[in-house]
Amino acid sequence: MEHVKMLDEHKTVMLLVNSQLYNETILEIVQELSQKKVCYISLNKTRDSLIDLFSKKGVNVNNIGFIDAITKTIMDYPDETENCTYISSPGALTELAIAITKFLKLGFDYLIFDSLTNLLIYQKRAPIEKFMSNLINKIRNTETRAIFCALGVQEQQLLLEQCGMFVDNVVDNSKMVK
Repeated sequence: MEHVKMLDEHKTVMLLVNSQLYNETILEIVQELSQKKVCYISLNKTRDSLIDLFSKKGVNVNNIGFIDAITKTIMDYPDETENCTYISSPGALTELAIAITKFLKLGFDYLIFDSLTNLLIYQKRAPIEKFMSNLINKIRNTETRAIFCALGVQEQQLLLEQCGMFVDNVVDNSKMVK
């Protein structure tokens, strides 16, 4: 319940996570929010793999809408589904912004952005910072609360610091190890 509490206190949060605990942390967040309406933006896993993972862990995936930026990079014509919008690539920031804006209009309780640091594989820092600033401002004009997950790694410190200024709170769990 710590993630839900964090989001109750702050509308937008950046969560820095250790790479060894990343998948486990994401799963915990989804489990905690599974009774709410969640928009899950994936820049590193396909919708199908996420549904498989979440279902195995007992998460009700019926409450989750997906924005999947990976499937179209490996498959030209994915099967259209009611609860998913496919983006051509994680680097397609305009396309991603349009999809997120549409999802925000649907009244999701929470938005999980997985992950901020993955954007650097596809884009330079400046466009990502502009994208994040615009996105967070859009979120502030809705009832949706958002958590932006990122690897807390030194190589991406400049992006994390800049984007950290846009959110209401930064939680650094990147030093934690199991």
